[in-house]
Amino acid sequence: MKKAGQRVLLLLLLPLLLLSFAGHKAAAAGTTPGKIVMDSKELALPKGVILENVNGSVMIPIRVVVENLGFEVLWEQSSRKVTVQQDGKSVQLAVGSTTAQADGVNLTLNAAPKQNGGTVLVPIRFVSEQFGLSVGWDNTDKTVYLSGGITETAPVASDPLPSATPAPSETTEAAPGAVQSPSPTTPPQSGTETLEELDGSVIVAPTPPATSPVVKGAVFSENRLIVAAAGGAKATVTRVTGPDRIVVDFAGAAFAPDFSGSFPGVSTGGSPQGKLDVSGYPLVTEIRYALFSTNPPTVRFVIQTTGYQNYQVSTDESTGLVTIDLNVTGSETGAPVNPGFTGRPVIALDAGHGGKQSGAVSLTGKLEKTFNLAVILKAGAILTQEGWADVVYTRTSDITLGLQDRVKIAQAANATLFVSLHANSLDVSYPNRSKVNGSETYYSRSESLPLAEIMQKHLVAGTGFKDNGVRSKSLHVTRETRMPAILLEAGYLTNAGDEAGLYSEQLQNNLAREIVAGIKEYLGL
Repeated sequence: MKKAGQRVLLLLLLPLLLLSFAGHKAAAAGTTPGKIVMDSKELALPKGVILENVNGSVMIPIRVVVENLGFEVLWEQSSRKVTVQQDGKSVQLAVGSTTAQADGVNLTLNAAPKQNGGTVLVPIRFVSEQFGLSVGWDNTDKTVYLSGGITETAPVASDPLPSATPAPSETTEAAPGAVQSPSPTTPPQSGTETLEELDGSVIVAPTPPATSPVVKGAVFSENRLIVAAAGGAKATVTRVTGPDRIVVDFAGAAFAPDFSGSFPGVSTGGSPQGKLDVSGYPLVTEIRYALFSTNPPTVRFVIQTTGYQNYQVSTDESTGLVTIDLNVTGSETGAPVNPGFTGRPVIALDAGHGGKQSGAVSLTGKLEKTFNLAVILKAGAILTQEGWADVVYTRTSDITLGLQDRVKIAQAANATLFVSLHANSLDVSYPNRSKVNGSETYYSRSESLPLAEIMQKHLVAGTGFKDNGVRSKSLHVTRETRMPAILLEAGYLTNAGDEAGLYSEQLQNNLAREIVAGIKEYLGL
């Protein structure tokens, strides 16, 4: 109670610290073919390709983007059709057609894809919607900003939050699909507020109703980030690397009009942004906050640390206080920890997908991520109970986690082997889709083949499904890990029989036991 009182007192004192300032930035000039920046990394454009704005839609080369996300791109010259696919997800577009397909569902594009030599350009909004990316467009230097690609098919995304004093260029254009703001001399219309996108462009978004989720204040004290939220605002916490940081998102929430922070600033669009005081905490280099997205609104805090940092998240429903506590050493809230040097084998268990990335959706609407986590936790519990191995989880709760983070967790723990669990699915256009079933095991490197062969035998024993054998495929988590690594596809969620079995307690228990048995057989235990 004493600590809770201290936190409330800190938040009550926050308004006294409010110091508003506006940032300014000189306009960028000159002409350029444009560039694409994904998660702070500039992507190489094909030679001769120029980013175009067609009828208000920014067109970008789809191959450049989706291949960086780890998707496979197929091109049919005769029909001029592009197919993007990965792990059952399939998107099809045709040059000159405003109709596309995503997993068999027809979609209407706001601009038809066009061909530029051997490159196909597609509307940026389509890329955003289909591949879960936040987008921005800076018209001054023709730069597309993409972020948020924290998916099961891509390295972990960066969070391009601005510094405390960013400012847009003199000539700005709203992100495609957004309503452009009035000129700087024209006040916003009643019922709206002007918000600055993270790429510097300015848009107008509705002012949230008083009952909408809001973030009212924040402070960093006693090695804890404490955020005051209201209106049902919920925090989603994600670990990100390069550099190491903890990202805290309040999706659907905006800043309250009286929001307070340690060193607050105000963007040129009027939205709060700034940093919290972290002096005296050597393991935390910076905590910054901003309105990361406007559609939907998302308030983001970024805790930048000097290295890998464990954390625990707690929410006080009575006060609305959300606390991200860095004073932990265990694996609470899915924050894995190196189990140390005990002399025992270290088994890295990876529950595929999670958080915002649900994975495949079954015939009856069940989510793949739920199955993956349930079985992995059961297998880990058996390993821990038997006591002959140390277990490191990539996640133990429903959090969003990037592929490279999964690799980093396993390698930081010096894992002996890596086991990732998934469930398969097929596109609705796949022939005899509902009849395809069975279990299969994937590996990428030759040294992982012996593990794959053993685990496939136990996978089939655990599921009772058809044996689809061992398959080689270039998957990020099995390719980039240093230890023997495999990915189990337990069954097909698009097959009624497999789906029913995968979500039964009996199959999940059997599969967890067989995963452990396979690991023991591989290690000769």
